[in-house]
Amino acid sequence: MTRRLPPFGRTLAVALVAGLASPVHAQIIPLDPPEDQAPAPPEDAPPRSTAPRDPADRGRTQGPAADTPAPEQRAQLVPLRAAEPRIESGPIRRLAGEAATARFVLYLPSAPGETELALVHRSGIDALPERSRLAVRVNGTDLGTLAPDNFEGFARDTLAVPEGGLRAGRNEVTIIARHTHRVACGPDAAFALWTEIDPRASGVSLPTESFGTDADGFLAAISAQAARGAPIPIKRPDPRASLVEAAPFIAEVARSLGGTPPAVESVGYWRQSAGPPDLARITALPPGRGPDEPRFARGGDGALVLLLEQGTDYAQVSAGLADAADGPDQTGLAVATPGSAQALSDLGAGRLVGEGRYIRIPVDFRLPWDWVLLASQKARLDLDYRFAEGLPEGALLLVKVNGTTIRLLPLDRDGGRAQPTLPISFGARLLEPGVNRLEFEALIPGDPPDAACEELDGPVLEISRGSQLFVPTSPRMSLPSLDLSLSALAGTDIVPGDEASGSLPPGLLPQVAAALAAPGGSSPDDPLPRARLTVGTPSDLSGIEAPLVRDNLRALNAALDGVAEGAGAPVSAATPWDEVSEEGGWFGLPTPGEIAALPARLAGALERLAFGETVELGEWLTQREAQAALLQPDPDRPGDIWLVLGRSARPDEIVRALAGSRDSRDGPSGQVALYEEATGWVSWTAPDRTLKLHEPLKLSNLRAVMGNHATLAPLGYVAAILALTVLSALVAMAILVLTRRNDE
Repeated sequence: MTRRLPPFGRTLAVALVAGLASPVHAQIIPLDPPEDQAPAPPEDAPPRSTAPRDPADRGRTQGPAADTPAPEQRAQLVPLRAAEPRIESGPIRRLAGEAATARFVLYLPSAPGETELALVHRSGIDALPERSRLAVRVNGTDLGTLAPDNFEGFARDTLAVPEGGLRAGRNEVTIIARHTHRVACGPDAAFALWTEIDPRASGVSLPTESFGTDADGFLAAISAQAARGAPIPIKRPDPRASLVEAAPFIAEVARSLGGTPPAVESVGYWRQSAGPPDLARITALPPGRGPDEPRFARGGDGALVLLLEQGTDYAQVSAGLADAADGPDQTGLAVATPGSAQALSDLGAGRLVGEGRYIRIPVDFRLPWDWVLLASQKARLDLDYRFAEGLPEGALLLVKVNGTTIRLLPLDRDGGRAQPTLPISFGARLLEPGVNRLEFEALIPGDPPDAACEELDGPVLEISRGSQLFVPTSPRMSLPSLDLSLSALAGTDIVPGDEASGSLPPGLLPQVAAALAAPGGSSPDDPLPRARLTVGTPSDLSGIEAPLVRDNLRALNAALDGVAEGAGAPVSAATPWDEVSEEGGWFGLPTPGEIAALPARLAGALERLAFGETVELGEWLTQREAQAALLQPDPDRPGDIWLVLGRSARPDEIVRALAGSRDSRDGPSGQVALYEEATGWVSWTAPDRTLKLHEPLKLSNLRAVMGNHATLAPLGYVAAILALTVLSALVAMAILVLTRRNDE
């Protein structure tokens, strides 16, 4: 006689068999939706308790699933993040050259005590590992060195961190690379030396219980979640509604963690995910059902949840994070004051020293947006510098302003001592409103060039921070430009285009707004106090009623599709010596080739005089392949700008490029800027821009105002001068005729 199991026993047996036969994958529902929106429970579901429950406990299971270890048995990597956003494509950070430094942020939920810091890296085969090293510092304390000997791919090394070396919250990790080439020495050899760091796989592993329900734990969880390529979920009643109001919160997260603003994903309360459980998320509950104040809690899947009520001001949430997180004060680049000499230290320059055979020392600063000088006015740099003694013959220092060399100085004599102050005068027209770059580039040949470099004892070049820059004053004038408008953009002034509103995810707009948010905010004296950015797709281009877009619609679409004519043509790589090694004919006379090219150069000069330096937009676009385009379609409405994402654009990469260009000389400018994966931002400037004067015209500014207009539109002034000359000649002839003596 077969004995039947009781109902409870049958249920238990079936559960055991099912559990042994296949792994359990439970649907993770961290928070229940409101009762009026929740689906009906299944018939076999246990009755819902009527006792009040904490929202963070909703969806909590009685225990971990069969294939899920208990939280205390798991460890989570808290990764490194770049200390500042960069335009370069991809998250991998490259340290190139003989001497390079990279700064990262490690945001920890709690002080880990004695632990290990993992570093995942690889290097180029040209580096000689026996004479190269990677020095690692944490919060200013040396941890040790690693050999850059991972040539076949990324590999993981660890360094011991002593007790007290890392603290809760923000930690600064600095990696200093020193490379030596195997068989060559000099500037060209330095370009073949590199080490790459993968910050996503580098950092400190901590137990999951280390992530407390506070701001530090929440930010550390966001950092770890972003490293694995997952966005921050924001659960709310209407996931398709606008989410631009979350931009201050995302900007504050980026300020605390460093690097690019993290991606966000707007989702409903109920969702099923095939990926790993969330580490952090935000849940906005309906009005009247959320907490009085935003607070942190732990969800049923172990995720850290920021609970708030729908309609809560995200600026309030970001202020709470700022109070808890010890992030750096962000005021943007220093602004130079025209009319007075300023030391480079006043422009935000740190210690200006260079090592190796190829050295680049940039000093970035801003000029006011209403500063414009286009004529023959002069600026001046009073340079104090010193360099090492006994440098090889041919060593040079190039002093540059916005990429143009203004002085070439020898470094192969009189070294080892401070040089006399050198006044360097240059055209103020090389400077621009907005971000400018003063750059010192040193080229030191190898001695000999076909052997590994000898290690140099100390810095090769030092620029005194007391060197002074003088910029002349300008009438308050402005020219329309994308960078000017972007600087005046508020987070709430970003909207989707008509065609893009149904295709772009709502989480993209607050991420773009956070990437473009000015650290210090826009100044009330800016020429454009308000701007508006529309984020669209190529389908939106046909709806832009402006000649700049309408006349070049096909070329714009082709560039955003990646099929522009002439794009991708091979370009010969330039070397640092190109601009200093051009040799003329005998005794400095022109060569026959230069003489033959004179007619074409003269014709080109006349064409540039008449129509400006810029090529037509359609011709410029035929050589481009872009993932995104920034447009300023109407010069009469310079604050109306567009960001158009190409069909193959990767939103995270575009956001990284926007964030990295905020305080960079390499950002978008002009009226059209394209983001190309290989080269970054490339810009086109319209030749017919309108120059606006923001102060009364008077005798003191008349010369500068006329000089700016004459430089911007020389053909009109040449025609006016010729007309005045002809008129003067006619008047003189008339006077001669009327006053001629009658000999009869």
